[in-house]
Amino acid sequence: MGRVVLRRLAVADLRRFQAYRHDPDVGRYQGWEPQPDDEATQFIEAMSQVDLFPRGAWFQLGIADGSTNELIGDVGVCVDADARRAEVGFTIARVAQGRGLGTEAVRGLIQCIFEQTDVAEVVAVTDQRNIPAARLLERIGMRNMETRHTSFRGEPCIEHVWTISRAPVTRSAAPRCPSA
Repeated sequence: MGRVVLRRLAVADLRRFQAYRHDPDVGRYQGWEPQPDDEATQFIEAMSQVDLFPRGAWFQLGIADGSTNELIGDVGVCVDADARRAEVGFTIARVAQGRGLGTEAVRGLIQCIFEQTDVAEVVAVTDQRNIPAARLLERIGMRNMETRHTSFRGEPCIEHVWTISRAPVTRSAAPRCPSA
């Protein structure tokens, strides 16, 4: 088994989920906002039941430590309505950062998307100030294809749009796809 596992979120993950989702440094560049426990529980329950890779809607999978199965982050996916493109996002708890675990998880997620859908291209959007996220995307073979000036949380920012096209992906370092 690898160092990380992609799996469904579970209500038992609530404490760990809330710990990193309420860490201001972890959430600084994220599109989500921290939620109270009852809303987070509803979110986790909904994500545990949604079909994998629904079209036109975001869904989350947990990133778990491969040896303990403890939640260390999550990944989000939104497959376009026409199923030709998917956007991904990722969040890694601070205690799990800097060890390549996020790289393994996102690489595995992209492999799952290409194995289980007809998606031809996966994109990720990063704030230019989020250098660790950019480095992760470079490590997995994504290319910065666009830079745009926009607004994030009411402030001007510069975003980079990263892409990777369908191609063979090395299976050895990637976690297995979760079951539907």
